[in-house]
Amino acid sequence: MEVLLSEKAVRVADILERIDAVNKMLQVHADDEFMKSQYVYQKNLFLKELVDSIGAFDISLKDIAA
Repeated sequence: MEVLLSEKAVRVADILERIDAVNKMLQVHADDEFMKSQYVYQKNLFLKELVDSIGAFDISLKDIAA
């Protein structure tokens, strides 16, 4: 059976889905500073994890920005 996506690619997609979900929660809690801060914290953790996961593809953020 042929593998369509590598484990690395699935991991990146999963993190992006989590960031998308957190972004939606940030919109819901836009008026609640405490909840907003909690979701911003989660988003920052996911972003750090995303940077590490992208690094597994031998891509740096400098490559993406170019």
